[in-house]
Amino acid sequence: MANCTGERQASLSSDKLLAILECIAESRMPMRLQDLAERSGMSQSTVLRYLRTLQNANYVYQDEQTLRYALTWKLCGLTEYLNSYLGLRNIATPFVNQLANDLRAGVCLVVSQDYHCLYLDCIDHPDTAGAPLQFIGKRAPLHVTSSGKMLLSACTQAQIDDYIAQKGLTRYTDNSITTRERLMEELDAIRTQGFSTDMEECEIGHRCVSYPIYCYNGTVYAALSVFGDVACMNEEFVRQLHPQMKAVAEEISRRLGYDG
Repeated sequence: MANCTGERQASLSSDKLLAILECIAESRMPMRLQDLAERSGMSQSTVLRYLRTLQNANYVYQDEQTLRYALTWKLCGLTEYLNSYLGLRNIATPFVNQLANDLRAGVCLVVSQDYHCLYLDCIDHPDTAGAPLQFIGKRAPLHVTSSGKMLLSACTQAQIDDYIAQKGLTRYTDNSITTRERLMEELDAIRTQGFSTDMEECEIGHRCVSYPIYCYNGTVYAALSVFGDVACMNEEFVRQLHPQMKAVAEEISRRLGYDG
């Protein structure tokens, strides 16, 4: 019982500390102690205690003239790491591995870079040996891959038009999308249904399904994809993988701070 009480107290302390950090972060100007106490719903003595902890760790400073509190740039060092692709891969890799084992299929994690798909992580499961291996660091076109189309669906109209102008809509197979009108129809459908597909559009014999991974600010940051040859990725298999893929993508998004 004593251990449970200690855990609850630690949790409450963490909540209060985070609440104070968020109050300061949301303010455009350094804040007075009394304003912090009012906004956070805590007493001034409680807020002051936490502020001293944050000052000691150099996350907060107090202006000597105004006595107001503000955040230091030390937090930027944390966000720089968390926003990096390495941080995303570290978070997602255990889920990629587990999903590949559960589905007995290939799974990859993809981001957009310079109007290309960039593969951050990839498991080509032995059961899908006939599927083309996607190597980490490999690039692929956006408009003919399921992950690429998912990432494109989150772009503005100006960005999509810029992609078409710069990269074109090259035909890779007879199933490739090669017109702006057809691409816009596909992106609208992806936004509505919440996932994307590649039905032999990039390579004959290859199919793929992708779900979005959201960042803390609500933007699509990456795509989680399951791929394989057409024999493995039949209609029944694809129908059954949707719930698990969606759940995994949502959990990775949650760990990136997305609460949608």
